[in-house]
Amino acid sequence: MHDKILLITAACYLAAVILLYVGVAKGAGRKHTVAAVITLIGVLLHGWAQSQHWLSATSPQLSLLNVLSLCALVTVALPLLTLPFRNNIFDASMVTLPFAILVLIAEGTMQAPSLGITQGSVDLTLHIISSIVAFGVLSIAGVYALFIAIIDRLLRQHRFNRLVQSLPALDTLEHLLFLLITAGFIVLSFSLGTGLLWVNDIFGQHLAHKTLLSIFAWLVFAVLLWGRWKRGWRGQVAVRMTLIGIALLLLSYFGSKFILEFVLQRSWHT
Repeated sequence: MHDKILLITAACYLAAVILLYVGVAKGAGRKHTVAAVITLIGVLLHGWAQSQHWLSATSPQLSLLNVLSLCALVTVALPLLTLPFRNNIFDASMVTLPFAILVLIAEGTMQAPSLGITQGSVDLTLHIISSIVAFGVLSIAGVYALFIAIIDRLLRQHRFNRLVQSLPALDTLEHLLFLLITAGFIVLSFSLGTGLLWVNDIFGQHLAHKTLLSIFAWLVFAVLLWGRWKRGWRGQVAVRMTLIGIALLLLSYFGSKFILEFVLQRSWHT
């Protein structure tokens, strides 16, 4: 049943992203609204599937695909939650929905090595949840950084297509970008703090690379926020540093976890 829900959710996300792209191409606001409704249905189904896994009576099993799926849920739900606001970021769903579709299909059809989470590991649970939220928020920032880079390039080439016309002005996008980075940075800081509580043996638990890359990512975002505050950094500098930070986070968690689980057939505890 769990796998069927995942595949139905993937179908909802696929329908929503098609409507979004058609709406942008034709300038149809109604398709945008329908896409939001279908995305909401998908998010509810996705949340239901995740609750069956994470909130089960037995000990939840943590695997790369489970965590990726939860990250995908966060990256789809966050833009949807901003819809009531004037400067919403729902257009970012054009990028986050395809990512979620691929993750859901993989989770519904593949098996990955897993690690049980016991009831006593509260610090680990807090670390996992905060890490996922931080990644979700900062990945949305990465999407907006890409939007800024693409729009800036199109404007320099005097190519004013419907995608450019449908999105907010560059100044507005940059403001949203730094709001997202600030929020993600705060949660990432909390995640690193709770991670230190959980780690007993950084080398024995195979966490040295993950920890160092996470710290490097944190430093990149810290420097970027300082540069924005003190020197007014924006444009290509902000885009490049945001993407570097996201790349480090991807390598930190998913890269190291992929090597451990799929290549070495080990977990953080073995």
